[in-house]
Amino acid sequence: GEAAADPNLAIILVGLGVTTLSMTPAALAEVRAALLTVTLDEAKARAGRALNGRTAVEARKHGSE
Repeated sequence: GEAAADPNLAIILVGLGVTTLSMTPAALAEVRAALLTVTLDEAKARAGRALNGRTAVEARKHGSE
């Protein structure tokens, strides 16, 4: 659904290897801006940290650090 519209989650998804993100047009600018702030290696590192979370809340917290 709209998971990719969350800028932090979009970074994690890219870090996990997702190459296509689907979102409403209203979310594009914010997600694009967020993706431009990280390198692919940084996105992969965030994804790795998110995977270490035991719950969704922990995953979001670790993935946004």
